[in-house]
Amino acid sequence: MKWEVEVWYKPGVTDAVGDSVKKGIGDLGITKIDEVKTGQVYIIKGKVNKKEIEKICKGLLANEIVQYYKMKKIS
Repeated sequence: MKWEVEVWYKPGVTDAVGDSVKKGIGDLGITKIDEVKTGQVYIIKGKVNKKEIEKICKGLLANEIVQYYKMKKIS
């Protein structure tokens, strides 16, 4: 069984890396970019259920004060 977990900053939280990438894109002369967001994707393989994945997300992968996560089972 495999799970995919995406971790993103919540709206309104400063994404310094995303801001730097956007500036770098502008420095390349590409000016039509409105926003750049960074996040992380984790692929977790093993005999774990949804409840256990939630525990991993809340306890290790995402800081719920500034981040949210999405998880889905993949084949």
